[in-house]
Amino acid sequence: MGRSGSGVEVRESSIRIKFVVNGETIRERLTLNGKSLAPTPANIKYAHRLAAEIRRRIAQGAFEFAEFFPDSPRTKLEAERPDTFGDMANLWLEAQGRLAKATRDQYGTAVRFWKRLLGEDTSIKEFSHKLIVAKIGGYPWPSAKTHNNYLIALRGIFDMEYRGPDSVNNPLNGIENMPMVKKLPDPLTIEERDSILADMAQHYDERVWAYFTFAFYTGMRPEETIALRWSDIDFVAGIARIQRVRTFRGSERDGSKTHTERDIDLLPQALTAIQVMKPHTFMKRVERENAEDTAADIFQNPVTERPWHDERSQRDHYWKPSLKRLGIRWRRAYNTRHTFATVALMAGVPPAYIASQMGNSIKMLLDKYARWIPANDKGNARAMLADAMTIVPNSSQNKTGRT
Repeated sequence: MGRSGSGVEVRESSIRIKFVVNGETIRERLTLNGKSLAPTPANIKYAHRLAAEIRRRIAQGAFEFAEFFPDSPRTKLEAERPDTFGDMANLWLEAQGRLAKATRDQYGTAVRFWKRLLGEDTSIKEFSHKLIVAKIGGYPWPSAKTHNNYLIALRGIFDMEYRGPDSVNNPLNGIENMPMVKKLPDPLTIEERDSILADMAQHYDERVWAYFTFAFYTGMRPEETIALRWSDIDFVAGIARIQRVRTFRGSERDGSKTHTERDIDLLPQALTAIQVMKPHTFMKRVERENAEDTAADIFQNPVTERPWHDERSQRDHYWKPSLKRLGIRWRRAYNTRHTFATVALMAGVPPAYIASQMGNSIKMLLDKYARWIPANDKGNARAMLADAMTIVPNSSQNKTGRT
């Protein structure tokens, strides 16, 4: 065999490089113009540099076999073998590594679905527009949302194959999302909000009451609330900094849903909720990988005494039973956010301030909640409109007789 080390194997009349890709150990002979590279000192030194570069590329996920070994039988075999749909689907999923784990998991579910429906061993070039339309149209989708979410993955897979000028041949061209009914917010009334919180205070651990009180009086998204830490609270200013979210399956990432940070003012009710949590979590410390912040999460599940994993437990074990006991029409627990927005608008709080609190643009806020703005103006807007439309005669009108 000869000498080996550092990924380089020196043989009697040739040099081989040894490396591992996707768990497979590969040994490739170095060649020049189709002939083995002689094991001279200069060539051996070159081989070591090449081996180091290959290891670096593999670590970065940027290794292309044909680039380093164009004369290899493996390269020729790969060139002759058509890429299967399954290969491209796996490659696309690997390329989503920058996304949060929860999002990658959801994309993984979609990729596995498409491989089953379309056939993972089918060459990706064999798919026609008609075939894909028939497959998608023939599947009994449980909802338009599922259909549209899964199409994100399928489009990504085919976009990797059909790039640049070849994009006109993409068989997914013209395949549209299913139309979705735009649902209006369905907030609770102030009376319903207060009844729910009173019921929770009577029937549940105070930590449940604190969680939902904070949600009602801040308008924060559930994924923001459950990721809030004591280090995010400025007690002097009465402000909370929203700088991370915890989403599907407990995955956590920096930023908010809109990938930005924001500061929100804490109302007295929200501050009271935090004070209730102090004996339970304030003095706890948590070691986090590559992070100096050891402050604990504020809110926790009273059963496990650990931070809330997501919003399902709160919804299923506390929110639903409370609404049922009170005879209140069913709404999602997320509607604590809608309730915050609509109560504030009906009270005359400026929309720009509400939007900043909730992490929305003013346009998005008005698109969703504009119908609640005039509910408490006691006819003032109508009177202003009437005044604006009143015809006031002037000299030119007197001369022409026209308005």
